[in-house]
Amino acid sequence: MLSEKDLVGVWSLVSHHYLNTDGSTSEGPLGPRADGLLIYHPDGYMAASMMRTRDATESGGVEASTPSAAYLGSVDDYLSYSGRWQVRDGVVVHEVSIGSHARVINTRQVREVILRDEFLTLRRCLDETSQYVVMDWRKA
Repeated sequence: MLSEKDLVGVWSLVSHHYLNTDGSTSEGPLGPRADGLLIYHPDGYMAASMMRTRDATESGGVEASTPSAAYLGSVDDYLSYSGRWQVRDGVVVHEVSIGSHARVINTRQVREVILRDEFLTLRRCLDETSQYVVMDWRKA
């Protein structure tokens, strides 16, 4: 049975994608090279940060000292939130208190959990579809 002790620690994002009903996958909302960290503290607090990454050709080669709108990206290129967390009936529940997007603040984010060795998969079914958003993590 899954417990909080199983999840405590720092996890690095490996993959963020959609899982379709036929078993196929498609690129997730943060692109093919999403990066992120997920932190579960034993005191019941958590933090998640995920971002789209680009190489120099995608950012136009702009240096950080001269940011442009293209270099900075959009608000949808980065998502973070934090708050309380707990395991309940085999799922993890994030009670979001602060976040980078107003749409996640004061929400309850419920994720199905698959734990294999040092790998953690969190997924949720999209509303009114049978497509899943899947985040694969590796213990840091």
